[in-house]
Amino acid sequence: MKRLVLCDFDGTISLRDMGYVLLNRFSSGDWEAIDRDFCEGKIGSKEAYSRIAKIIKGDEESVLHFVQNHSDIDPHFVSFYHYCREQGIDVKIVSDGLDFYIKTLLEIHHLSEIPFYANCTRFHSGDGMELSFPFASEECGLCGTCKKKLVQIHRNEYDSILFIGNGLSDRCGAREADFVFAKSSLYRYCIQQDITCHFFENFHEILSDLKKRIQGVIFDLDGTLIEAYEAIYLGLKEALEHFGKEIFSFSDLRKYLKADLEATLSLFFSPEEVPKAVPIMRKKYEEVYLSHTYFLNGAKEVLESLRSQGILMGVASNKFGRFSRGALSHLGVSDYFKAVIGAGDVPRNKPYPDMIEAALREMILPPEEVVFVGDTLTDIETGKQAGVDVYALPTGFYSKIELAEKKPKRILKSLKELNQVVGDILS
Repeated sequence: MKRLVLCDFDGTISLRDMGYVLLNRFSSGDWEAIDRDFCEGKIGSKEAYSRIAKIIKGDEESVLHFVQNHSDIDPHFVSFYHYCREQGIDVKIVSDGLDFYIKTLLEIHHLSEIPFYANCTRFHSGDGMELSFPFASEECGLCGTCKKKLVQIHRNEYDSILFIGNGLSDRCGAREADFVFAKSSLYRYCIQQDITCHFFENFHEILSDLKKRIQGVIFDLDGTLIEAYEAIYLGLKEALEHFGKEIFSFSDLRKYLKADLEATLSLFFSPEEVPKAVPIMRKKYEEVYLSHTYFLNGAKEVLESLRSQGILMGVASNKFGRFSRGALSHLGVSDYFKAVIGAGDVPRNKPYPDMIEAALREMILPPEEVVFVGDTLTDIETGKQAGVDVYALPTGFYSKIELAEKKPKRILKSLKELNQVVGDILS
């Protein structure tokens, strides 16, 4: 299988957008107004560059000297690049920036062999420059370098294409690739458009993901594997009725659920009432939870698939441990799990990492070989504290946009997607 990485440059490989750095130093006009028009979608990058070229003042020597003194790149990119070479994965740069500073920075970091596509610059004999756009698309013409076109061209040669980027000009390329690593505005765009991606901050994270071989999956329970919110609601309703409190509708449950029972009850009861409300709610919940607990769509099939692949599985849930184990027994999957950790089994509940750490110990796996799958903001925080990658599911009370704000490693479209992520990203 022939594999390719197409990678953006500005703000992705380089720590800063070199275009903005240069404009701050050498522009002689209102480049911010041009940039606003670009960011608001009034003009494309090709038009923006054409306007900007007219207000750049600086001779070639001065500009290049400035670039050399602002040549920082992601400190992990070199390791990432060498790993790709070792694995027979080609790496090429696709940039809507300018060729001269990309060439300069690659030379400084001894990476001149990396092919790149960018807008071309010709310096005047005095001040200023002219730009040309050899990789623009005739179909659209908005971007100076059409990354969609470049992905499509490389389809003829490569079986799998991974795209890495961060901004507006990366959107079309991301839509065409087989897999995407995204940050900043590109990450938000991918989530909105249901483009499969991993969030990253730096190339160390990308390198870790490429090397990662998932050996274990730890699941949250409610809203992730099973639906039990009806039972939770009935328990809460019982406590509210007992104290003569106003009853809210089941559709509003999302607004009130907190990380643990006491925190939820404190929204409705005084500090003196909470200890009295807890046993009332738990008694009702225990009476009804099995009859109101069932698998979410496709959950059992995913568990069976992961089990057949030899993936170890665990549960980390703020539901009491005996309820969690009871629910899994009721559904006939107790023996699927190496560890089932719930409230009362460890000193602290989620968002503290205790549950995941306990599950890891029972599964005898390091954090880097495990992912945690959950449906809440608390789950994302918990996984990060435990040092495991978090795959978030919009199957509970939070939308994919809300989950994305916490920047999980990945947002799954459904549990079934887990069947595809236990292997090589570029396979």
